[in-house]
Formats: sequence, C-alpha cells, structure tokens
Amino acid sequence: MAVTAQILDGEVQLSGIRSRIKVSGGVQPANTLEYKYLLKVIDVDGKLLAPPDPDAIAPDGAGEAEFDISGIVDQPVKAVFQHPASGPFVEYPTQAFSVKVQPGETYVDDDPESETYGEIVEVWSAESSPFQFLKGGLSQRQIAMFEASATNFYQTYLVGGKFLTHRPWGDFVHPAQPVKLWFIPVSSVSATYKVKAVYTDNSEEIYSTAVSLNNAKLYEFNCNPATLGITLEPEGKRVKFFDVWLEAGGSEISDKRRFTFDWKPCELPLFILFTNSIGGVDDVYLSGRMIDKFNLEQSIVQREPQPGDLVTDPTLVTPNSLGQNSWIINTGFKTTTQMLHLRDLMVSRQKWLLYKTGTSYIVIPIYLNNSSEELINRMKDDHEIDLDISEADKSQFSFDNRIF
Repeated sequence: MAVTAQILDGEVQLSGIRSRIKVSGGVQPANTLEYKYLLKVIDVDGKLLAPPDPDAIAPDGAGEAEFDISGIVDQPVKAVFQHPASGPFVEYPTQAFSVKVQPGETYVDDDPESETYGEIVEVWSAESSPFQFLKGGLSQRQIAMFEASATNFYQTYLVGGKFLTHRPWGDFVHPAQPVKLWFIPVSSVSATYKVKAVYTDNSEEIYSTAVSLNNAKLYEFNCNPATLGITLEPEGKRVKFFDVWLEAGGSEISDKRRFTFDWKPCELPLFILFTNSIGGVDDVYLSGRMIDKFNLEQSIVQREPQPGDLVTDPTLVTPNSLGQNSWIINTGFKTTTQMLHLRDLMVSRQKWLLYKTGTSYIVIPIYLNNSSEELINRMKDDHEIDLDISEADKSQFSFDNRIF
C-alpha cells in the first residue's frame, strides 16, 4: 500500500500556527530496522529562504504519523498594499505562498542477501496538490475555541466566506481613509464586487464591478466609496455609512461589512496601515492630538587643539549623528470594539503611518515602542490612548517636507 499524506487543516492555512500533515499507509518491509515515515516540504513559489530538509517520524500503533510543518513555512513575508488607491481591487498571485508535501519511507536494510545491506534506504511516494499559507496566526485561546467547536481557520474564514480582518462591524472611518478589505475565495468563481452607500436621507447609490476570483490568489479591495466614483457629499446630504460584499449568481459569497463615516471635524486626520493577524492589511483612523518628536543619537570625541585653529574649529567633534522621527498620536474616541481591534495593530510586526504633507499622504514605515496601555477604563469611560510611534529608520540626513 502506498504511503499517503493528508493535509488536515485545509487548503489555506496560517503560517504561525500548527500545520498538521498526517502520513499513513506504509508497511515496514521484512528484514529492516529503524522504519520511519518521511515528509518533504516542496517550495512551489520560491518563497522559502532555504530548501527544507525532510523530517522523519516513526509510525504509531495505528500505522500513522503526524508532522507539523509550521516551523518550515513560518518565514518573513514582505507585505504589500496599494497606496494611493487607484481602482476597486488588486490581485496578488503569490502573496499567499504555495507549498506541496511529499511523503515517503526510510529504513535500514538488514537483509544480508540484499545489495543495500546496512544502508539507509529512502522510498518516496507521490507529491500532494499545492496548498497555501498566509503570514499570520491565532492566539492559543482562539485555537482552543476552534478545536472545541470542531472547526479551524480554513473552515471559519475561507469556507465561511469571511474577509480577512478582525475589524468590527460598523467601524468608524474618515471620509479620506483608505479603507481596505482582503479576501481569498474557497474556489475560483466569477463574482461581483459591490459597495452600497447610504445617504443621510436614506437614498442609496451602489457601485458594482465584475471580478474573476481565483482560489490561488489574494485580493485587496479598496472600499471607500469616494475611490469608486461615488460622491460623498452631494447637495443637501452626505453618506452616513456604506456596506461592502461579494456576490456570485445573485447570492452573497462573502460576509457583508459595514463602515460608518465619522464626519466630526478633524484638523489633521492620520491613518495607520498594519498587517493583521490573519493575512490582510487593516487601516485605522487616528483623530486625536499629535506631537512630532525627534530622537537624536550621536557620538562626541575630543581632539587636541592645534596651532592655527580658528574660532570656528571645535575641540569636541561629532563623527556620527543619527536622527529618528517619532510621534505621540492620540487615537481619538473609539468604541469598545474599535479599541479591542487596536490589539491587532499593537502586535503587528509591519506597520505604516500615512503622514500628511500638504494635500497628500506619504507612507512611513513605523513601529510602536514597548508600552503597557489601558485600552478601556470603564470606570472613567476612557476610550482613547496615546500611541508612542517611531519611524522604522535612522539617518544622518533630514527629509525635505517641502517637496512632497
């Protein structure tokens, strides 16, 4: 009977949690020792940093072995997103990277009559079909709750047709915000992307466009109605909220997400984009106060005065000087569900500040400095925090804000 590999957790998985492959079907040949199953991970997209070595596990009493390949596939992935938004969606063919697995058997030949006596023998079976990984993961509490409900990430998000985000229903967004949602279909399908804007007088305008969804690709959807040609403030009314969904054959194939416009005046609206925990890039509106800071690191050495020195010649010399932009930005008031969503921003390892210069926004890679934050103080009804942010770069040169 041929050795087979069964992918247990679905055709799309998160790289940062256990990824189980069950190997079975083998029978130890006669006159052999140290019989084990083998499993080789095959890099389809060329995303893995180095070709992984095969792993080997002895089968249990039922003739099975379970391999966990998460340590091989959980490697850095350079996140991408479109800014500024220039269309309804972007298709990424390799952002979700693909691998295959190949099972096999290994043993030591203990037959004196055999040509391979005393040697290690490897026998490989057929490769699996490709399956995909998204850079991300789940907390242990979430994993335990999924297991208690006999489900997993693939069943909940892919089969369930959910957008790849933890952001809350009705999330408040700014009219100029680059609102984004991310999606992978469970199967290839010709679909329609829809955004319905509802005005303060309860009139509606619907944007729709065809999109051919491929289950081997990741999709970024630009959701702000202004990006899609819908006027936000026609005479006598304005958009109060908008709904976003995908449908095929007249039926919804995604969950429907609602966003509510925050029309309160804001002198300097700012946004942070960040890689979320489940493979997408989320956006957050910051409407509170901002403090621009500048961190300076320099080394000072002393030189001996020399005959002929001028008054402009120092005796303390700076051979190295590095500057780093930093900011304290208040989130502004947020609902309880919005505040809880900020946890995903905090633990994200890739973040970008959209910083306004003139009439446009520039993208600045950032990180949050270590902190311990009170997200919600229910006694005081506090629903805002200060984010301590630093630019993910240091330089001995300054940036010319005048020309950007």
